[in-house]
Amino acid sequence: MPLRLDNESELREAQAALFNSNSQSGWLLLNYVGPSTLHFEAGGEGGPEEIVPLLEADQIQYAVVRVNVPGQGLESTSRDVFLGYTGPEVGIIERGKKTIHYGDAKELLQPHHAEVTVRNKDQLNVETLIERSNPEASNKEI
Repeated sequence: MPLRLDNESELREAQAALFNSNSQSGWLLLNYVGPSTLHFEAGGEGGPEEIVPLLEADQIQYAVVRVNVPGQGLESTSRDVFLGYTGPEVGIIERGKKTIHYGDAKELLQPHHAEVTVRNKDQLNVETLIERSNPEASNKEI
């Protein structure tokens, strides 16, 4: 069954604010509201720490987070990172059913520079996200 988004206009509005060239940080979060229906749940202007309380142990959720990456010298850049989160209480059958939606969720949350899998939400912070989203990083999991 194809993935559906039930409130696309709200998501597009939040994406326009997040991907604004003046934005240095921010995030968007999608939750399932049915077997193959996603819902734009929330967005914010802060860092990845703001998402942590919204990640639910019994849910699979998707997000994109903008982080400010310090550069050499005075310049810094922003990096948009796609997050796929699977809570520890999600059953194996549920994981299997929703695995097919991963690519569609990534497409909904374009553009992004990297993707990171989140298994331990307590370790989700700016430093870890910058490290794991680095193109040269071998470990893309938190």
